[in-house]
Amino acid sequence: MKSLGSVVGVGMRTGIGLDAMSTALLLRTGVPGIRPSPLAGPDGDRVTMAFDATLDPMLIGEERAARLGGHALRDLARVLGPKARSLRTRFAVAFPEPRPEQTRGEAGQLLATAFRSLMQETFGAPPVELSMKGAAGLAAVLPAALAELAAGTVDAVVAGGLHSDYDPAVIRSLAASGRLFSAAQPDAVLPGEAAAFLLIMRDDVARTHGLTPMARIHGIGADVRRVSTTKGAPGDGQSFDSTALANSIRAATDALEDGMSVGWTMTSLGLEHALVRELYSAVTRVHARLGPPLVIDSPAQRAGHLGAAALALAVGTMALGFRHGFAPAPLGLALAASDGGERAAILVGNP
Repeated sequence: MKSLGSVVGVGMRTGIGLDAMSTALLLRTGVPGIRPSPLAGPDGDRVTMAFDATLDPMLIGEERAARLGGHALRDLARVLGPKARSLRTRFAVAFPEPRPEQTRGEAGQLLATAFRSLMQETFGAPPVELSMKGAAGLAAVLPAALAELAAGTVDAVVAGGLHSDYDPAVIRSLAASGRLFSAAQPDAVLPGEAAAFLLIMRDDVARTHGLTPMARIHGIGADVRRVSTTKGAPGDGQSFDSTALANSIRAATDALEDGMSVGWTMTSLGLEHALVRELYSAVTRVHARLGPPLVIDSPAQRAGHLGAAALALAVGTMALGFRHGFAPAPLGLALAASDGGERAAILVGNP
């Protein structure tokens, strides 16, 4: 199968792991990171979520997301050491979607300023393409970056995303829309926070830096169709549309050759029933491209809402699984769904 680029390094920071390896191992072993947080919900009770308890509990919102991103970038930069600053690098980064009361400019300005400062600390000042489409956003900016990599315009692509729900404003917004998880309302968003980044190179460039592929990216699919996320219990007759997700899976897996099938899927799914039904409807539509053991992992159900970090975290976990022998299958599919309706899929394989 043709490769669009090789993942040669991973950096992560989540509510259940302080680096990439601890996060990947804890996700695969099913350890939950859910606990009461210092934040108060609309009823005055402490919000249940997954959060990085090593950070200052008074640090919130975009500043907190940037701090998570800084930790993940430093984790990634250790792969290269001082050479990270001398590479011709291109960044492709997904940011959180704006809340209903925000414009895109208001939502991204502080985070972008803080992120560029952290990026300069580790990788210098390379060009950055940002997407503010949340969980599926990385698929919107990664293809162009990988095209530059293939053309030799850049030596490396750093792809990833960052997200934090640890913010009173986010909690208020979720509560106002009826989407905040509680014991009385399990069909909702379980808040979380994460940052994840991938170092992607061509194999020839990787060899010059003493690096070997951990995973290869074989296909990317995205669909920006407006998708209904109408709530309701399974079987209650309310409609939902899995066309966009199925189209994304088909586009990403068109690279599969005869006899190949995907046996490992990682999704951005949390606990909202409509999105779970959408996934399984899409899986039914594309079942011919999936095969045993068909493991479906949903880290957000244990590590909280991953937002814009979801795709990079899924690909990074798969890459570490291939490298260290805990991948259940040689081909994996990272899936993501944004609130705005975007759906995305990335096909990765064991090198």
